[in-house]
Amino acid sequence: MRTTADQLSEVLDHWRSGTGPLYQQLADGIVALAESGTLEHGARMPSERALATRLHLSRNTVTAAYQRLRDQGWLEASPGSAPRLGMRSRGVAALTAQDRFSRILVGQEPPLVALNTASPPPAPAVSEALARPEALLEGRAALGNGYAALGDRDLTLAITDHLRAQGVPARPDEVVVTSGAQQALWLAVTALATPSTPVALEAVTYPGVFDAIAAAGSRPFALPMGDLGLEVDGAAKLLRAARPDLAYLTTYNNPTGTALADADAVRLLDAAASSGTTVIDDRTLADLVLSGPPPRPLASLGTRASVVTVGGMSKVFWGGLRIGWLHTNATLAAQLRHRRAAMDLGSPALLQRLGARLLRERFEDTRAWRLETLRESLDATRSAIADAGLDWEAVEPSGGPSLWVRMPGVSSERFAERAERAGVPVVAGAAFSVVPGEGADRFRLPFYLSPEEMRLGIKTLAERAA
Repeated sequence: MRTTADQLSEVLDHWRSGTGPLYQQLADGIVALAESGTLEHGARMPSERALATRLHLSRNTVTAAYQRLRDQGWLEASPGSAPRLGMRSRGVAALTAQDRFSRILVGQEPPLVALNTASPPPAPAVSEALARPEALLEGRAALGNGYAALGDRDLTLAITDHLRAQGVPARPDEVVVTSGAQQALWLAVTALATPSTPVALEAVTYPGVFDAIAAAGSRPFALPMGDLGLEVDGAAKLLRAARPDLAYLTTYNNPTGTALADADAVRLLDAAASSGTTVIDDRTLADLVLSGPPPRPLASLGTRASVVTVGGMSKVFWGGLRIGWLHTNATLAAQLRHRRAAMDLGSPALLQRLGARLLRERFEDTRAWRLETLRESLDATRSAIADAGLDWEAVEPSGGPSLWVRMPGVSSERFAERAERAGVPVVAGAAFSVVPGEGADRFRLPFYLSPEEMRLGIKTLAERAA
């Protein structure tokens, strides 16, 4: 039977290869096991001496690690007894899934500048199609009774070809058309996650996934991340140790804008295959390349891992089309297709038909237009931050529509409250962070809006940051 010290030794090699003092890396390893459910609330921890001996560390290192965990609420200790995992291992300090998701939504009354949502205005191709749909449809209206509950055939074929062009060996019977990528994500998570094991997530991730995890009766645990993205060695070790049913990855990461190199992705997928973990590859943002080569779909890398690919038209074209998709094996796709139809009888048939033509005929030029406007807005955002003399810090994103901004010494929750009152809402870092209490000095800053709107938003935020 493995002891707690044995479990810790399985991941300690990673934390030793990370950054920061060794005691901090050890503390992070214990937190990761607690989040994954490998160590349960109330679990008795080894004594400082026993753990130091097992892991070949100095006792001072273990003492400092335990003290850090006590300070953070992860450990409880009584005089003369071994420490135990404390209340924080129950996740009581975490935001609710509903609270996380609500923070990225725009209300019925639009604010002055909406910086809490990373959703773009419609591309010109969409405006043209909606103004004269008959031109795009060559005079054909939606056929039949107006429903396409199992997915319009033209759209399904267009998505299949789109996936194939990116290297995914897709067939039409493996594709599920959904009302946006959010529904695709919800369907996949609730079908594959179970209450008995956690769902592995990047340590900061898209807030919309937490509601799906809660609906499945599961719980999240964090895969380690640094400034350059997912720390693959540590993530692979944790997958093998915790053996979750499901791992959810975003490309580009939402909110940091990072992506995995192909070699790193293969190593992570090999770990997922060996642990029986299905990987959801959320590529909603993957077309928004700002620098470097575009990241390949995980399903195109030829590993043994089971991969569900999620995508949609919202980021290149417009979210109002409500067109997304997922790709998986034909058996699961058939189940999800009928489950999805039972929810809302499908996306509007006319929009599905329009979406098929847009995806086939206008994807490349619309994507080029979107990237040009995105880069212009990012340049305006950088200039506005510099002109305002703000000491905000952000690693340049490789792709996606957002900056993950650090405000040294500032509470992002209080800053977000002031920003909302000023009419420029932003989302504080806690909404994206798997570990409660993390992201306290960070917020997501989308730059989808026009340069003029970004300058106005930053100017207003600068006044609130003072």
